Amino acid sequence: MGVKRDWLLRCSDSYADRAVCEISVSAGVVEIAGPDGQAFTLVGQEIREFRDAFDAAIDQCEIDRHVRHKVGDGTKPA
Repeated sequence: MGVKRDWLLRCSDSYADRAVCEISVSAGVVEIAGPDGQAFTLVGQEIREFRDAFDAAIDQCEIDRHVRHKVGDGTKPA
């Protein structure tokens, strides 16, 4: 059995419809493809920086989920 190089994930497209996103790895490069056809690659230090930013965004999302928001509140400055 080979090394896993592709991950398919449930996500939402730009119209909030259910969709599939893909993360793949090849030759030390990570490629992330969204459901609307847009893709980008990360290499070297970019991978670590993306992961750090994504982890911070997840932490903030968890905080936000525990705070009541009203429609139209938008994002408050840090």
